[in-house]
Amino acid sequence: MSKNFKTPDFSRMWKQLRQDLVEIAATEGENFFHSSFDKEGFTDVAFEPWQKTHEQLGYKILTRGGTLRKSVQTFEESLNRIVFGSDSEYAEIHNNGGIIPITKRSRGFFWKMYEKTGDIKWKYLALTKADHFKMPKRQFIGESKTLLDKLDKILTGEISERFNNLK
Repeated sequence: MSKNFKTPDFSRMWKQLRQDLVEIAATEGENFFHSSFDKEGFTDVAFEPWQKTHEQLGYKILTRGGTLRKSVQTFEESLNRIVFGSDSEYAEIHNNGGIIPITKRSRGFFWKMYEKTGDIKWKYLALTKADHFKMPKRQFIGESKTLLDKLDKILTGEISERFNNLK
């Protein structure tokens, strides 16, 4: 046995590995949720496409300004859990669906948008007799078996690679 063999600092390596695994998992999670916007649907056990709009938008659903997608981020990062979320005020209604009331204020907004853009859809919204509309569920973030399986594979691979590289 060689006298030059130096015992690796396993304690330091373990601390670094734990930190790196949390960062990898957070990045992979954010990328996974961002991909919902590209695919126009969410993947839990299987892919669930979003309900299409009644009109041709000329862009993907929920992506026009990119604000909602950019709002998806990691809120908490620790060895025990990683919390993803969105700080957008309208993220929850898009993610879960729900009823949105049409108020005097919203009708005023619809008129302003009609005046600004000339787009007839705003006029229809301002004149509708309905007092609400149903926002369809277009989930882009949440529990996902597919994400957890992907993380298992990636993180196990990272651990194996680091220990295989010990010499």
